[in-house]
Amino acid sequence: MEDAAHVLLQLGRLFLVNGADTERVHHVVADVAARFGCEAHLTVTYEALLLTVSRGTRFRTRVGAHVPALGVNLGAIERLNAVLDALDAGAIDRAGVAARLAAIEAGTPTWPRAATALALGVTAASLVRLFGGDWAASTAALVAGSVGTWARLAMAERHWSPLLVTFLTALFSGALGAAGARLGGTATPALCLVAPGMILVPGVPFINGIRDVIRNHMTFGLARLAFAGLLTLAIAVGLVTVTRLSGVVIPLDAAPQGPPLLEDALFSALAAIGYALLFGVPSRLLWACMLCGLASHALRSALGLAGVGLVPGSFVAAAVAGVLAQLWARRFRVPPVAFVFPGVVAMVPGAYAFRVVVGAVGIMQAGAAAPAAQIAETLGLLVETAGMVVAIGIGVAVPLALLDTRRR
Repeated sequence: MEDAAHVLLQLGRLFLVNGADTERVHHVVADVAARFGCEAHLTVTYEALLLTVSRGTRFRTRVGAHVPALGVNLGAIERLNAVLDALDAGAIDRAGVAARLAAIEAGTPTWPRAATALALGVTAASLVRLFGGDWAASTAALVAGSVGTWARLAMAERHWSPLLVTFLTALFSGALGAAGARLGGTATPALCLVAPGMILVPGVPFINGIRDVIRNHMTFGLARLAFAGLLTLAIAVGLVTVTRLSGVVIPLDAAPQGPPLLEDALFSALAAIGYALLFGVPSRLLWACMLCGLASHALRSALGLAGVGLVPGSFVAAAVAGVLAQLWARRFRVPPVAFVFPGVVAMVPGAYAFRVVVGAVGIMQAGAAAPAAQIAETLGLLVETAGMVVAIGIGVAVPLALLDTRRR
């Protein structure tokens, strides 16, 4: 049972760190344990997995290795599914599973760092266009997003703290964006900072956290949500620091004005590319991520033109993205977050959240002399941001939960 426990812990940890939600991890570990002729009782925490395996009156309890920062890697998930298929077919035994898991853990990313960095730069540039920015700002965001992502991936490979990596990347890419705004003569300089910050927004822990809470995995779900909140705060602090040093201001009262609907659809699809590569989506599935992005953001824009507010529009559009993501996840046997977050990234109210932080810093500095209009604007932005975040989270999570008919 010692060997079985070791393999089961490694299998569960690999599924978890590569994007599977808690429910999926429980299902996989229980099913493979049955293949090994034992029962498994798994507890998932944010730092490690705790597993008890039993056979008759004998049992073993083991604590797995430390769980690193959680991400999404579809290439790894596909290889893990191939291991399960081989085990089901009787092509490999427990030792074969262990060997394949070791190879997966030592594997390389699906896409090279340069390709991922450039793709996320394209995402940042597309977000600028979706927020009504000009081409000069889009170019600055392309450079800042690409170089910042390169640095971010390099720091992550050295296993630096995710909070530190996020803060330093926001600071570095924001500084590059501010320099580009100064040199490029853009009429929308704030977007040169906001868009590179947007590509850092931790959507995966947020979405998986809500899914875990809905399924009553409260401890781990709340841990994911808290981690997502801390990362968002780190981004905001980094960008606010850049605004203080560079003089490029993120205005409190400047709501984004989007492009025409056809242009909106085009840049919504392009915005999904960066996250698709970051999540290791194979080239044969890139179209699914792009279609998710096109459908969700273009739908919200169309609803806005029809007079529907941002919050209900975000809910409807996110629900559509969730339905598409779950259907493709079921078809290709991969985590739905790999499709859904690229699909909703352009709707995530990161720009609103950053403006809330700017307003809060201004109120803090002014103290009792803070203008009533600034306080009201900041509170209004806070409520609107929270409303959109909740609408997107629930809109995505509900169809993922309702349509989740697991194969295993």
